[in-house]
Amino acid sequence: MTVLAGWIESPQALARWGGPSLTWPILPGQLWQQIEAASFPSFSLEEDGELLAFGQLAPRDQTTTWHLCRLIVAPHRRGQRLGEKLCRYLVAHATHLGASRITLRVATGNLPAIRLYQRLGFSNAGPVSERGIQSMARQL
Repeated sequence: MTVLAGWIESPQALARWGGPSLTWPILPGQLWQQIEAASFPSFSLEEDGELLAFGQLAPRDQTTTWHLCRLIVAPHRRGQRLGEKLCRYLVAHATHLGASRITLRVATGNLPAIRLYQRLGFSNAGPVSERGIQSMARQL
């Protein structure tokens, strides 16, 4: 978690990534608890022991809908399709768990992520929140 915490550069970035309930400054020992990693399936991409990407799944609607959350790629590895690889794995895992629908939220200014999610079949699923967050969904 220390490495992941280093990828988040500001309180605003932390709130966009993990939601408004996370506290700044990030204390790596507390981050794992704050994101409820013991309660939600958490996944990482690693290469030669280096953390490259992280994401979680959270159940919604009696587990027929799963929510992709807290997706992040190492800043120095962005643009290398690691986010796509992680998302495809998370969608496959949610499908294995019985999902018929996948949801996620993305900051409206995060155009690379929005393009990725659209390529993966996600579309807008409601209005933009007052925090500038767009909900997206994909039927399986």
